[in-house]
Amino acid sequence: MDLNDRFNALDDNLKLDVAERARAITAHNRLSAVLVTAGVAKRTRLQGSFARKTMLPPLHDIDKVVELVDELRDLLDGPAGPAKAIDLIRDTLEPHFPGATFDVKKHALGIVLPGDGFDFDAVPAFNPDDSSGWISIADTEDADWEPSNTYMLIDTISTRNQACDGRFVHQVRMVKQAVSTAGLADILPGLHAETFVFEAVTASMQHPDAVSATLATGAALLGGPYTEPTGVDLISSRLKPTDVAAAKAALARLAQLAAEAVRLAAAGDETAAAHIWADIFGEAFPRPTGEKAFIQGLYGAGVATTSPSPARATPTTRAWRPA
Repeated sequence: MDLNDRFNALDDNLKLDVAERARAITAHNRLSAVLVTAGVAKRTRLQGSFARKTMLPPLHDIDKVVELVDELRDLLDGPAGPAKAIDLIRDTLEPHFPGATFDVKKHALGIVLPGDGFDFDAVPAFNPDDSSGWISIADTEDADWEPSNTYMLIDTISTRNQACDGRFVHQVRMVKQAVSTAGLADILPGLHAETFVFEAVTASMQHPDAVSATLATGAALLGGPYTEPTGVDLISSRLKPTDVAAAKAALARLAQLAAEAVRLAAAGDETAAAHIWADIFGEAFPRPTGEKAFIQGLYGAGVATTSPSPARATPTTRAWRPA
């Protein structure tokens, strides 16, 4: 197995199960059909990392926008409107999905369907102008409808992925896996990793080069201001200063390791390079047999060398509310 084969295996390990993804979309469509038929929603649309195809397995937290019919705008305007919208969606769905559980969140109604086990976050929204890319979403804590550019983010990532010959979203998942394996997922949500890839990868690149460039870019960006890929939301302001310092140091170390792996592969030593990549990605990356202890001792300082599963779920920062 050469290095290219190992990255292909990593890519396969980081994909959502095809059948499970199809079942989730079917469940999404079932929810949507009830809301549209009842005259509550004019349409619904998937959003978040699931929609952008940057989610790591296992499949979790499926975000969907529920575009309410325009006739409800006056009824749901005012401070009580967001909570009423949540209640309306729940009351409409509950009779059709016996055993489903519901949970009111800041921006969404959490829905867990019986049998399927899928966890949806249904975000009530109004979309008076389909061409703008902006919608108004419910905020139950602030009792208000707030602007969101979530559709713009989906389109922005899709455009960049096309410019990168379809490799971009695969490389986002790889960087998320590196962040997770390094133990940074809880302090560096997924949209930050996605942003680092967006800044580093603007054209089609080989996976090792893209990951190496992204880790270096992430280390450089942390500690300063940066927005998510649409350029609207200053997501850097959401991180705690102590977390920023820890993440910056860890990404800098990962960037050094990745650069060394790229150098070794270019010099013809793919085995040594593969050991370093296995340290960076964990069990999702096939490690060559032999010399494990030596390579980990040489390159593994400061980087976790094992992970609980080939691809752990990474929390996401949702592009619901611009700063």
